[in-house]
Amino acid sequence: MGFSGGCSCGAVRYVIAAPPLRAFQCQCRDCQKDSGGGHSSVFVFPRAAFAVTGEVREIARESDRGAIKRKGFCPSCGVAIYNKPDRVPDMIGIYVGSLDDAASFKPQAIFYAARGYAWDALDADVPRVPEWHTSRS
Repeated sequence: MGFSGGCSCGAVRYVIAAPPLRAFQCQCRDCQKDSGGGHSSVFVFPRAAFAVTGEVREIARESDRGAIKRKGFCPSCGVAIYNKPDRVPDMIGIYVGSLDDAASFKPQAIFYAARGYAWDALDADVPRVPEWHTSRS
């Protein structure tokens, strides 16, 4: 199983040669800022399976839990591509909106649901976790 994706302007492309390890939606404030909406949708993959072409700019910031993570985005069009948590260097979170085909995305959980907004209507059948569930980002 493989995945591919990139930014809107085509300057950044990536391929992932592995199945996702998990899929989730997150309503933390940081993800709201990343997406410009009420949540981010994320597939988590082994970082070693991710290969990117084109220039990706990264910014480091502190998550809602105090962990450092690095958001990778296209410096030309601004599309968010990935999120690399420093605490989990072997994993990478891919923003589902950057995939060429996101049809297989099915979230297993919604994290930080206590911070969600009523107008951000997510699937009622997906389990909600009020904050984060583990020590991993």
